[in-house]
Amino acid sequence: MLLRHGSERLDWRAILFECSLRSMLSIFKAIRVASGTALLLLIVGQVSEAYAQVGLAGAEFQTLQPYPHVHALGNATVAASSSPGAIGVNPATIGESEAARVGGNFNLRRGPVYSSPWFLPETWIAAPSATVKRGDWAAGVQVKHFSRRTLDQRDPQGRRLPDLEQFEQSIKLAVAFDLSSRLTVGGAGNLIRSRVKRRTGNEVKLHPTLDLGVHYATEIEQGTVRLRPGVGFSLTDFGATLSSIGPDDAPAPTTFRAGGALEAASSSSRFGRPEWQVGLYGALSNLLVSGTFRQKDGREYFEADGPFTALFNGWGRTKGGIEGRSGERAEVGPWERLKKHVGIELGVLDALSVRLGRFHESDDNGGRQYTAFGLGVDVYYVSLDASWTLGDDPPLDQVSYGRLTVRIPLSDSPRNFWPALLGGGD
Repeated sequence: MLLRHGSERLDWRAILFECSLRSMLSIFKAIRVASGTALLLLIVGQVSEAYAQVGLAGAEFQTLQPYPHVHALGNATVAASSSPGAIGVNPATIGESEAARVGGNFNLRRGPVYSSPWFLPETWIAAPSATVKRGDWAAGVQVKHFSRRTLDQRDPQGRRLPDLEQFEQSIKLAVAFDLSSRLTVGGAGNLIRSRVKRRTGNEVKLHPTLDLGVHYATEIEQGTVRLRPGVGFSLTDFGATLSSIGPDDAPAPTTFRAGGALEAASSSSRFGRPEWQVGLYGALSNLLVSGTFRQKDGREYFEADGPFTALFNGWGRTKGGIEGRSGERAEVGPWERLKKHVGIELGVLDALSVRLGRFHESDDNGGRQYTAFGLGVDVYYVSLDASWTLGDDPPLDQVSYGRLTVRIPLSDSPRNFWPALLGGGD
């Protein structure tokens, strides 16, 4: 989240120049490694043309992150420090230092997908979670449940059978460790449980996947401003194809994310909190799906590659694999395969935050494009966040998320400014 603390005053031009120079030097090595890795993947992907389709990924609900903070920032939070929705984006950034957080979603407005089961419609999604961080270690758990309607079943004689609840669910356990004051690594194990009539019949299918993440950030404090530039990388839902009825094996929604963040805050504080904060976030992501369309028994089906093949072939130019806004498959290049995410967060006293973000997919690669807006109120022990999608967008993104989080401090913190407000100090 955003920054805190400080005093001193220096000339703004000198401050900005020195901060910018030190920021660039401190993350230069990380950028070189990231650039080299991305270039290698792109080259490998170009050599072997891949076939992919966003709509073909199994358990696609995993690409939805029902957290107001993530949603309002356009899903650009892979490098955000201690983001509330980090467990679904980058396991290396889970947890808030010396605190435990427990939270759950609730519904804000009517839409095709709900963010809570409190008002049970046909389709809803919820993701209660908890994180804790002590010292260098952090851990988290999340249960994300996506209800896909209940089916009315009958036998051949027309007699009613027990209703079939269609659902997809992810149970995730994550852990992170600070290798140094700047570098953190994390990982998570997911157990995806799903029962979708057209894909798994009446059975509940189990499918394990793996998340990996890295986060690098440094802090620079000069006079009246404090900067925290950072970069983050993650690979989520890496696993084998999901078994299904018929010849199809749906590929897991393996997603690679890379992004940067620049968080700034006033060094001057009130009640132990910075007077203002600004966060700038940007990211690129790619759904690593590859395979071949084949014909069998007069119908076309998708033969998905295994996870290690897709890890490399999922970057190249596709021919006839991607489904766009028109509903037709189109040829898409490596750049069009990437989803673009940007977001900005403005805060006052680390208590009130305003967020704005943009999510963009190519018209020929899914075509989801929307702007999101969010608000957050943090009174230390309890925080309340909300986000709304602005304008028209595909049904799965016509949602407004709300979330209530309870924070349990594990040590004294200057962020708890209630004693100060009641006359107990600054």
